[in-house]
Amino acid sequence: MNLEIKMKELWTCNACGREFERQNQSHSCKLFPIELHFRGKENSKHLYEILCERVEQNIGAFKVESLECCIHFVSTFTFAAVRVLTDKLILDFALNRSIASKRFLKVGRLSKKRFLYYVEINNKQEIDVELINWLKMAHDKELEKILLV
Repeated sequence: MNLEIKMKELWTCNACGREFERQNQSHSCKLFPIELHFRGKENSKHLYEILCERVEQNIGAFKVESLECCIHFVSTFTFAAVRVLTDKLILDFALNRSIASKRFLKVGRLSKKRFLYYVEINNKQEIDVELINWLKMAHDKELEKILLV
C-alpha cells in the first residue's frame, strides 16, 4: 500500500510569487519590507521574535510574508497574521470551531463553522502553551485542506 502523501498543487501569482490554493486568488501583490513594521517599536520586535521562535519550535518551519497591513505566517497557507503596534502585537488566526477564552480581544464569524480570533500580546508570558496550541490548530486545519488521500 502506498502511504505517500501528495500535496495539492498551488497556484503561483506571476506578479508577486505568492502561492494560493485557488487559481487567480484575490490578494495584494504589494509586499512590504518587514523591518518597516518595527521602526521605533523595539518591544514589539522583541515579542515578534519570541513568537516566531516558539512557533518554529512547536509547529515547525514556516514562511513569513510581510504585507503593508500585517505579517503573515505561512506553511502552505496563511495560518496566522500579526499586526505590529507600538508596544504590542495583535495576532489573528482562524479555526473551524468555536472556542471561549477571556484572552480573545475579538471573535469574528467567517461562516457557520469558521471563526476568526484576535489575541493581544503585551509580554512574552502571553506567548504560552495555550496560544501556541491555538496556532497549531490553525496551522493543522489549513494543512488538512491540501492533503490528498
